[in-house]
Amino acid sequence: MADQEDDPSDLFAIPDFWRSSSWLDQHLEGESPLFTFDLQNAACLDASQSLISPTRVPVRKIADDNEDVFFKLPSLLRELADQEVKQHTPNSKPPDQHVEAEREPETSLSADDEDLWLSPVEKTERPSKYQTWEGFEQEDQGPCPPLFVTEAGPAAFDALLASKEAHDNAAPDILDARIYCACLLSLALGRSSILFSWDPEQSSFVKTAPALRVPGLSLESIKAIDRLCLDCGNSARHLQTFADATYSAAASPTRVALAGVVDRLVTVVRSELNNRSRDARSILQLQSIVQPVSSVLCYFKGLVKKLSREESDEGVLSCLFQEAQASEYRDELLREVTREVLRILSKPWTDFVEEWIGLKAEEGVPVTKAGPGKCFVKVADKMWVDDQGHELDEADYFLDEDKLPTFIPEDMAQTIFETGRNLRFLREHQAEHPLSRLDVVTLAMPPKLEWKFDWAAVSKLEARVNEYRNAVSRAIQGLPPKSHRGEPISPGVKKRKFSAIELEYFGKLEAEVEATIIASMRYLDQPPENRVPQDELARLLQDRLYRTTTDMSLESDKLSPHWALAPLLSFGPVIEAQSSLVNQECMKLLFRSHHLRTHIDLLRQSFLLGNGLLCSRLSHALFDPNLNTAEHRAGVALGGGMMGLRLGGRQTWPPSSSELRLALMGILSECYEPPYPAPADQTAPSRGTKSDLPGDLSFAVRDLSQEEIDRCMDPDSLEALDFLRLSYKPPAPLRPVMAPTVLLKYDRIFKLLLRVLRMLYVANELFATTNSHTEESNASLRFRIEARHFIRQVASYFFDVGTTAPWRRFEAWLDRVEAESSAECEPVEPAAGARRNNSSNKKAYSPDALRERQEQVLDEIMSVLLLRKRQAPVLRLLEDTYGVVLRFAKGLSQRTRARGAEAGKREESPEELYRLFRKKVEVFVTVCRGLGEKMGTGTSSSGGEGGGGGNPVEQLLAMLDISGYYGKRTGV
Repeated sequence: MADQEDDPSDLFAIPDFWRSSSWLDQHLEGESPLFTFDLQNAACLDASQSLISPTRVPVRKIADDNEDVFFKLPSLLRELADQEVKQHTPNSKPPDQHVEAEREPETSLSADDEDLWLSPVEKTERPSKYQTWEGFEQEDQGPCPPLFVTEAGPAAFDALLASKEAHDNAAPDILDARIYCACLLSLALGRSSILFSWDPEQSSFVKTAPALRVPGLSLESIKAIDRLCLDCGNSARHLQTFADATYSAAASPTRVALAGVVDRLVTVVRSELNNRSRDARSILQLQSIVQPVSSVLCYFKGLVKKLSREESDEGVLSCLFQEAQASEYRDELLREVTREVLRILSKPWTDFVEEWIGLKAEEGVPVTKAGPGKCFVKVADKMWVDDQGHELDEADYFLDEDKLPTFIPEDMAQTIFETGRNLRFLREHQAEHPLSRLDVVTLAMPPKLEWKFDWAAVSKLEARVNEYRNAVSRAIQGLPPKSHRGEPISPGVKKRKFSAIELEYFGKLEAEVEATIIASMRYLDQPPENRVPQDELARLLQDRLYRTTTDMSLESDKLSPHWALAPLLSFGPVIEAQSSLVNQECMKLLFRSHHLRTHIDLLRQSFLLGNGLLCSRLSHALFDPNLNTAEHRAGVALGGGMMGLRLGGRQTWPPSSSELRLALMGILSECYEPPYPAPADQTAPSRGTKSDLPGDLSFAVRDLSQEEIDRCMDPDSLEALDFLRLSYKPPAPLRPVMAPTVLLKYDRIFKLLLRVLRMLYVANELFATTNSHTEESNASLRFRIEARHFIRQVASYFFDVGTTAPWRRFEAWLDRVEAESSAECEPVEPAAGARRNNSSNKKAYSPDALRERQEQVLDEIMSVLLLRKRQAPVLRLLEDTYGVVLRFAKGLSQRTRARGAEAGKREESPEELYRLFRKKVEVFVTVCRGLGEKMGTGTSSSGGEGGGGGNPVEQLLAMLDISGYYGKRTGV
């Protein structure tokens, strides 16, 4: 083992570290001369007593100092050791001799022995110090004198200011900083103090002692801090005054909400300022605490000043929306607070919109046609002309666009208004419908109309809208509602929420009542709760009022939609969903319960003369001279055969009302053809029966002016039948679709088509009759042929191009609308998100859309029939041409009957009438050609959905003069 350890070549040999030091073997007692194992006794002794006794330390002689030893005693310890030995030795020398004897070797000590490393007399304690690398590199330096006055403390700065003020003969008073801070804090809170008082005349705080300052600050600095706190206090005082004045006066809901916001804002800001100011130890700290409060209060003071200038609630909301949009470039806190204020102030308006469209129950007096209206819904009398020509008025809802905020788009405002009106229509005619019952709608938990300013909130709103749509669809289908987990909820299960303390006495024991009263008393004995409001605005101010800009910049990195899209994204999904549900149910009600298609087809058959049998029967009843007369004559009995008015074959005109009833009796009911097979529950009138037609359709007499009556008196004029009209009264549920303006357009079309029907009959009679007594001239033959061609082509254009083609497109559109309204809503899965919202929801047409589409079709028909106001000159040319044909027919009839009474009267020759007829036709064709070139080739006659292609005027020209015959000058 020893050989292996002493071998120097062994690199892995273990040295003898296990052996003890040879110095320890020199002590017999087994103790170290420097350390003691009696730690408990050593700790209790003094520092000098805890040292090792010098007698127990072996002292080497001076001769041994030259030896190579590891430990040696300094001179002082050696001296103390010798003295201790002499004191304990009985035959010791006197102390003086010992000292002298010991002084001799001191002269021979080296300089290293003179350094004392242990002193038994002086006790040095060094405090603990935190050691760093910076402190090691830069050692501590002693205090240095200040280089600047500001470093010398407030005393030197005050001395400097005092010397300057003594030179200027203006020495302000110096006040204690704590007192001045307290006064400034009261000023910032909007309260009076010893140094600052409220002046009602100036509406501002006034400083009672202007020349005041505190130690360490100049008068200019004090004035700057005073100005900051003065602005803060004045703003707080003005805002509180505005809130109190608004509450005391009769204000609108939006202004009351504004007053509440201002009141809560001032309360929360004051509370935060008061809490933060407790830690302020100087005026500069108070200034840093007041600065954010002053910025918020001053901003809202200017905002309230702008809003108070607006006269209406919608003006306040519009102005606030613009300010919120402008706050995007301001501080982060002001931006968030302004958004929250916009959300709170919009609450009364959004609540009314929810009540109007049926998302919540109406509070207060509901909006009805018998009331004055509310907000943007105005109730007024709608003037319209009935079938008798009398002006009637009826109360109806109207959209007041002036009372809408400017940030609401026009199409959204129209959707909101139509949804509310259609909902009241549904409640009126189907009160048991799920959408008419507020309990069913409330159970579906409709989403609220609230502002959404980030994309995440918009996505959540769209998902919530899909859930509401599915819930309402299930209620309409009669299925039980589902919970959020997809499980059906059993009907009638309601959870009752019990309060902590219920003061109920009936059915309880005396001990229970006593225990309840004692619990109530204990509850009332508790200290009042904190009255600081804890709404979203208060939370926002408490969290971000004193937050640093760096912390708020991390939260402001969220992407937010543009302010132009904010109203559409916030309100659009909810409004569109409710509008789609209401409109779809209204269309179902119109198509299924009230048979809208039956009424529309009746109008086509009667007013547009779309029934061929009706045209034939009506032509014979009005114009056929071979029928029995219905005219009442004295002493002459009426015939038993078919009777007619015999226009053109009688001397008296117009006919009496009894003649009209006899001649036209049963024509409408006998000619009426019901549309495609009606539903089983529908009892439509069949042909040949005398039952009432839809809408009580019948013939009637039109109210005419005196000038129109004079023209009707002539049986040979084109206006002879203008007094005859069709009377149709739509049922109450169909009035939104069959509006008076729509029926007026139907009447104008029927009036023109009746004239065309008469001209067709005249043209056929001209071509069928011949004069067998005299030889007919060439001009007369040409007149017959060309007049028949002209009248037939114009009639074909009116009936085929003018009415049939547009109506077919309208019926195709109705088929699609009816199919979509009858289809059930497909549920949208929540997992699909907002991406499927637009694709899955079909467009639901409203009754107003149906009415507008019907008016559009009638406008298209009237445009083709030259009934528009700008086409009046062209229609007048056509009527003049028809008048020439009627004059020719009248002359031909007179010559045929050879009336003796009119034999001496000069008649217009066929040559003159033909020349006039050709001139009229040439002018008419020229005007139509110019009108067609102005409209352009391929221009649709209707700009609406499904409008037909091609220029209808060019089609008329092609039918009248495809070869350019009337462009040539030919002699007669």
